[in-house]
Amino acid sequence: MRVISGRFRGRKLVTLEGMNTRPTITRVKEDMFNVLNNYFVFENKVCLDLFGGSGALSLEALSRGIGFAYVNDHHKPALEVIKENFRGLGKDEYELFNLDYKRMLDYLSNSNKKVDLIFFDPPFAKVEYYYEFFKYIYEKELLNNYGILIMESEMQLDMSEIAFLNVLKYKDFKNKHLYILRNEKES
Repeated sequence: MRVISGRFRGRKLVTLEGMNTRPTITRVKEDMFNVLNNYFVFENKVCLDLFGGSGALSLEALSRGIGFAYVNDHHKPALEVIKENFRGLGKDEYELFNLDYKRMLDYLSNSNKKVDLIFFDPPFAKVEYYYEFFKYIYEKELLNNYGILIMESEMQLDMSEIAFLNVLKYKDFKNKHLYILRNEKES
């Protein structure tokens, strides 16, 4: 696995062995960032990689110019991999967390921090997990208006009940469903 584009283009990434993380394959990552390029300006924006894994998605965003990344993973060995992949980056570019995803969201909410881009790819999640997450980011207003949520799921989700998120792109990769959604909640 490598960084696709930007200032870290070609950087080889370390990944974890085993089933605790599922790195986003290059084809899916290329698809998501091609869509992002059409709807999102990276400069001076903040992203949240809620289930960081190897940190590949947030590192790709940093490589393309995002201003700051919150990177979280509850699995401690993943943190060591992320640290290795982020070697050479300035501490003013990212902050690394080892929290349960709900505690991470609480931290952001309680600190009055908002983000412009969220990567949400929980390992082996039940469908309820996603809807709890949607409800939380809506109620706490964590995602800025016109912010983007990139989500990967093992199962297809019913997005008809999530009125504040507009589906920009949906793609079925047979074993993974990719959703790129934009927050269009009225302020």
